[in-house]
Amino acid sequence: MSGALGAVPLPPYEIVANVSEGRDPAILAVFTAVVAGSPGVRLLDVHHDADHDRSVYTYVGDGDALSLATRALARLAVATIDLTSPQKSGAGRGVHPRIGAIDVVPVVPLGPEGSERGAIVIARALARALAADLNLSVHLYGAAARSAARAALPAIRRGGFESLRERQAQPDGEPDEGPAVPHPTAGAVAVGVRPIMAAWNIQLTGTPAPALLDAARALAAQLRATSPGGVPGLQALGFSLPSINGAQLSMNLHNVVTASTAGVTLHSIRARAEEEARLLGVQLGESEIVGLVPESALRAGGDPNALKIRSGWQRASIESRLAR
Repeated sequence: MSGALGAVPLPPYEIVANVSEGRDPAILAVFTAVVAGSPGVRLLDVHHDADHDRSVYTYVGDGDALSLATRALARLAVATIDLTSPQKSGAGRGVHPRIGAIDVVPVVPLGPEGSERGAIVIARALARALAADLNLSVHLYGAAARSAARAALPAIRRGGFESLRERQAQPDGEPDEGPAVPHPTAGAVAVGVRPIMAAWNIQLTGTPAPALLDAARALAAQLRATSPGGVPGLQALGFSLPSINGAQLSMNLHNVVTASTAGVTLHSIRARAEEEARLLGVQLGESEIVGLVPESALRAGGDPNALKIRSGWQRASIESRLAR
């Protein structure tokens, strides 16, 4: 990636830490404070979701500072999140897949001083540190994976925390760092390297909740890259939203900058989703970007206002956050 998005200079690296807590305001305030107060780190965005029971922290800096901030966040997550508790398991669990208290930690190269090679070094060192600090099982994914066969995050998360002990006992499921037996209450963590990704959720409207969830899952199946005629580089799932008796289409567009340049834009994906939704008798409502994306990705293919991003598209722009 270039050294600036528009006129805004870029820090070398970004981490987008996903934590399996999205409901307890007191705990979330402590998580936010520890990242925001970490030397050499700038916290750009925080996203909480009670239905997913998940929070996402986007912060930038150099490798050493990012690693120390993430280790501090992980210590708090492991100390405060018990995935075996009634609030986190069974009927109390969130709708989003998860394997750990500190669940997923991607390292993203951003500025001219950052590189994929450098991000891999950071991610692998962080994996060793999390295993040593907290006795966590750590799975490397993306460009940090030890082999292509272990690079896909969905495969690592398949079955979730509840299946983790059994999966890690298999030869192809062993963690890259830390114990073969997962932490009893905090599970495991996936640490990886990836380009900038658009994590994008669209709410569905127009029919009762059970039918909305069916429609969300059908849309996801039609759009995901692994389906015939699916959108290249797109992961998609359908989730229920119990808090509003609704459902959402949840998507990840990998390498959003390259995809947008190739014509696979957020606007083209929304347009296709709208066509498919009409056939299913539902409509697309407002959307949200989890984390941040370049303004160019929001503008590629159309007016960013047409994406109907909650609280305005500017809040999803990396440039807007860095310029503050």
